[in-house]
Amino acid sequence: MESGHFTRLSGDECRHLVRSHSVGRVCWLSGEGLQALPVTYIVSGEQIYFRVDPSSALGELARGVRVVFEVDDIDVPTATGWSVLVRGEAAEVRDARGPVVPAPWAPGPRTLTVVLTPIAYTGRAVSADHPRS
Repeated sequence: MESGHFTRLSGDECRHLVRSHSVGRVCWLSGEGLQALPVTYIVSGEQIYFRVDPSSALGELARGVRVVFEVDDIDVPTATGWSVLVRGEAAEVRDARGPVVPAPWAPGPRTLTVVLTPIAYTGRAVSADHPRS
């Protein structure tokens, strides 16, 4: 009997999982090619907010860029986990009344707040037949 599973997550499940974490990866096609960089974030309403250095690669997101945002949770010992992808548009926050965005882990000036407006959520959960040792 198989005890593992591979399950597609609903949009509501994906939203809940993204809200339950605070670190994800933003991925986009930059002037230098494909980028995938980690950020600390907060969800407010339906939007995802994070702060970046405006002179960094992530600063490109200020001009309005299509992105994929990924949040995962992996437990190697039990061989279980999930992954959520949020497709959307990233742009600079122009309204100073937005939510308080957590301080990034990376050092340096992170003065540009970026907002990701989601278009679609997809996700999967997986569990192997046997825990890993």
